[in-house]
Amino acid sequence: MTKLSLVNLLHASLCLFAQSPAAGPDPQLLQTLLNRHRPSPQRFEFAAIGDQHYGATGIAKWPALQASINRSAATQFVVHTGDIKSGSTVCDDAMFANRLRDFNNFEMPMILTPGDNEWTDCHRENNGSYDSLERLRYLRSVFYPNNQSLGRRKLTLSQQSEDRRYSTYVENAMWSQGNILFATVHLVGSNDNLGRNAVNDAEWAERTAANFNWLKTIFSVARDNEFGGVVLVMQVNPGFSGQRVRVAQLLAGLRDSFFVLEDEVITFGRPVLVIHGDSHEFHFDKPLLGTRSGLPIDNLTRVEVPGSADVHWVRIFVDPGKTQLFGIEHVDVVENYFPQTRP
Repeated sequence: MTKLSLVNLLHASLCLFAQSPAAGPDPQLLQTLLNRHRPSPQRFEFAAIGDQHYGATGIAKWPALQASINRSAATQFVVHTGDIKSGSTVCDDAMFANRLRDFNNFEMPMILTPGDNEWTDCHRENNGSYDSLERLRYLRSVFYPNNQSLGRRKLTLSQQSEDRRYSTYVENAMWSQGNILFATVHLVGSNDNLGRNAVNDAEWAERTAANFNWLKTIFSVARDNEFGGVVLVMQVNPGFSGQRVRVAQLLAGLRDSFFVLEDEVITFGRPVLVIHGDSHEFHFDKPLLGTRSGLPIDNLTRVEVPGSADVHWVRIFVDPGKTQLFGIEHVDVVENYFPQTRP
């Protein structure tokens, strides 16, 4: 990428950021969130999964995955990065009902952020040729009917929909544990729903503006209440490929949101962990270079959860007494190992 094109991309993204409606947090909601979410340093752990229930094999392996997590008594909650089915599974109501039942069988709270497979890609013929925006509305009604998490033990969540300007975005949630502020941000694969047709491009623009607001709200709460770290849960791999990249090199539909995220991470200055799925391979690294510096953004770390045929989970430890705030363990579900034959 040439220097000129990089500058043009940055300019275009910053212009969209500057012109987005209500880019900043609502003062009344911000005060409510500041009163509701206060840090209290403690050690704890939680689980992260995503890209599961892929086809008959993935569905058959799900019980062992869930049982492994349920046996982990210290796990406070589970975050799911979305893609609750494969990209070729039909998006019918029965699939949603099946997943809701399975998710509610977690002993601890489970918080889900949507993936592209369960709405963006449902227009595909092998998905049932659905209207993807109708499936998004249905998904919201099934998994986000109120401010309670999924799972047998519930967690009360703050939601972006508490701001009347963003009443649609029930899936963008916030909660806190110890000295960490957690939030889901609805960013998905398939270029975040940009580029298929005018109707879906309009959905992308509206949700991008909402995500600008939500990211700024999250980090305002984290800064003002002096949280020790932030964890963001999203579905999309925006273009992290194993080599460090600038935001301008990410997928077109994600650049604007990640420019805002980069600015907030740098301003916050404390550890930020991004948990995502999408490309199905476990990663734990620091993938992003500063737009202006070209140097790694050291306080931004990402975990990509294993997925698809790789039916395992990630245990994440939080220890405020350590310089490295987040500790990561890939937890093998032995029952789900791939069958092998000797060479």
